[in-house]
Amino acid sequence: MKKRIFIFVLFFTIVLLFSNISISTSAKIKDDEDLGFIEGAKSGILMELSTGEILYKKDIDKRLAPASMTKIMTLLLVFEGIENNVISYDTILTVSKSAESMGGSQVYLKENEKISVDEAIKCVCICSANDCAVLLAEAISGSEEAFVRKMNRKANDMGLKNTLFSDCTGLSSQNHYSSSHDMAIMSKELIDKYPKVLEYTNIREDYIRKNTNSPFWLVNTNKLIGRVDGVLGLKTGYCSFSGYNITLLMKKDNMNLISVVFGYSDSTKRNSESLELLRYGFNTYELKTILKKDEILETVESPCYRYPINIRVKNDINILVKKGNKENSTYEYEYNIENNLLSGSITLNFGERCVTGKIYTDSIIEKRNILDLLKYSFKRCFC
Repeated sequence: MKKRIFIFVLFFTIVLLFSNISISTSAKIKDDEDLGFIEGAKSGILMELSTGEILYKKDIDKRLAPASMTKIMTLLLVFEGIENNVISYDTILTVSKSAESMGGSQVYLKENEKISVDEAIKCVCICSANDCAVLLAEAISGSEEAFVRKMNRKANDMGLKNTLFSDCTGLSSQNHYSSSHDMAIMSKELIDKYPKVLEYTNIREDYIRKNTNSPFWLVNTNKLIGRVDGVLGLKTGYCSFSGYNITLLMKKDNMNLISVVFGYSDSTKRNSESLELLRYGFNTYELKTILKKDEILETVESPCYRYPINIRVKNDINILVKKGNKENSTYEYEYNIENNLLSGSITLNFGERCVTGKIYTDSIIEKRNILDLLKYSFKRCFC
C-alpha cells in the first residue's frame, strides 16, 4: 500500500513538474526589446510618425552624445525663425569669424562671404555643415550661445527630460546629450510642423557657389538617400566620442516611420540594422484610416439655425495596428456652438486604445431671430 502511495506521489510530482515547465515556457511572450534588432546600438527606437506610437525600443531614455543629430533641433528653430519672419529663405547672410572657424564637417565658409539662408540650410541638411549651422544660429539669435539657450528652452517646453545642448552642431562632448526617445520626438516635431525640411534632406548631391570659380560639391552624409526607396532623411551623426548615429525617416504606402539609433562602431552596420528595424515596422504594422479628413459625421438641421450645419472631421483619424487585427472601432464626438462658431472634438476607441481629433464645420452658422422662428413654426404647422 505504501509502495503504491509512493509511486502515485512520485507520478503526480513528475506531472506537476512538467506541467510547471510547460506553463512557464508557454507564458513567456517576447516583448519588442527581445526581438534582437539593432544589436550594435547602445540605444534605439522605432516610432510611427502620425500617431507617435513606439513600435520598438532599446534603452530609449539613455543619455548619449547625439553628435550631428543635434542639428535636428537646430533646424527646428531655424524653420521656426523663418515662420516668424526673423529670416527668410532669400535672406543673405554674411559669414562671421566664428562660423568660419568651425571644424568637423563644413563647406569652408570664409569670413565676410555671402550665402543665402536657403543654401545654408541645404548645406546643413546634406553635408552636415557645422559652419552653416553656426551661421544660421547667429542669424536667429545673434550668437551661438544665445541660440543654444533657445535650444534648451525649446527642449524643456517639449518635455524632453534627457536632452541638454552645449552647441548647435553636436561637436561638444561635455554637458551635451540626448536620448533616442527625445530625438524621435524632435524629429516628429520638425517633420510635422515643417515638412519642407524633407526637400533638403532628400537631396543626394548638389552644389553651392554654382556660378563662381569655386563651386563646392555637396554629398549627403546619409548614404541611403537615393539608394533605398522611401528613405527621405533625416540626419546622421558621428564623433569619436559618440560613435555612428542616425535618425531615419522612411515612407511606404500611407505610413511614415522614424528610427533613431546611437553608438555604432561603424556606419555600415548602423545603416543595415536601421533598415532591418524599419522593414520590421512596415512588415508588422499598418496604419488604418478610420475617418478621413473633411468627412461628414452629421448634418444638423435645427429650427434655431437658418441653414443645415455639416459636422466634419478636421484631420484623418488614424489608428496603428498589427497586420491582421480585426478589432472594430467606435467613436463619439461633442461640439459647442457659440457666437456662430463651432468647436468640438472626437474620440475614436479601438480595443483598449483611444485616439482624439478635432471637428469643425464649413457651413454658415446663422441663428434665426424671433420673427423668423415664428414664420418657420407657422409653416411647419399649417403648410
